[in-house]
Amino acid sequence: MSKVDDLIRDRLSKDGEVLSLKAQFLREVGAKELAENETMKGVRALDLSQNSIGDEGVKAIAESALFVNLRTLNLASNSISDVGAKYLATSKTLNSLRSLQLVVNDISEDGEKILRNSTDLTQLTSLKFRV
Repeated sequence: MSKVDDLIRDRLSKDGEVLSLKAQFLREVGAKELAENETMKGVRALDLSQNSIGDEGVKAIAESALFVNLRTLNLASNSISDVGAKYLATSKTLNSLRSLQLVVNDISEDGEKILRNSTDLTQLTSLKFRV
C-alpha cells in the first residue's frame, strides 16, 4: 500500500465525499497517484493545498476521469504557473467544479484570464487567486 493509499484511508470522510490532504508533501508523484486512485470517483471536495504538485500534478488531476464528481478543489500554494492554469481551464473532466482556490501560486494575469474565460469549467462560481 502506498503513502497516498494510507492518506486516503486516514483522511477521507466517512461518506467518501471529502478528502483533505493539506501539507502532506505529495508533490507531482502523489498527485499522479491520486489521479489514478478509484476512490477519487466519489470525492466532491478535495484539499491539496501546500503540496507543491506543480503543473504536471495539475495536469494529472485535470485529465483524470476519476474527478468528474469534484465540486470543490483547493490548490493553494502548489507552485502552479500559467501552464497549470491552462490545464485546468481546458479540462474536460472537471466540468462539475464550482469552487477553485489557487492562492499563493505563480499564475499571472494572463493565466487568471484563461481560467475566467474557460468554456469547460461552466459550473464554476468561485475562483480565488488572492488571499
